[in-house]
Amino acid sequence: MLNLQVGQKFIIDLIVVELILESGEKVGQPTKEEIIYKLNMILQGKLSREEVSDWASEYVMQDEPNIADEIVWDFLQVVSGVDIKDSPDEYLHVERDLEDWIKKYSDK
Repeated sequence: MLNLQVGQKFIIDLIVVELILESGEKVGQPTKEEIIYKLNMILQGKLSREEVSDWASEYVMQDEPNIADEIVWDFLQVVSGVDIKDSPDEYLHVERDLEDWIKKYSDK
């Protein structure tokens, strides 16, 4: 699905389609850019923290994780906790933390 808003800015929302083999193994691996995109979607209010955490946790919680890139693996582990709450009304990781993660992993 492609959503294109025409105007001074072009905003493109991409939905990544994952293929799943009969064994349950996902074809393709997440990229650093995809993780950064999802964090930006949280900051823009287009994805919830829970959605992104669930997505990252699908990779992190596999019995035999198949992530070749160690930086992506580390990033997925961090992002899988983006929905942890510090109190009933507040998240442990504030927006500044997400921005810091984006910068840190963009530079790697």
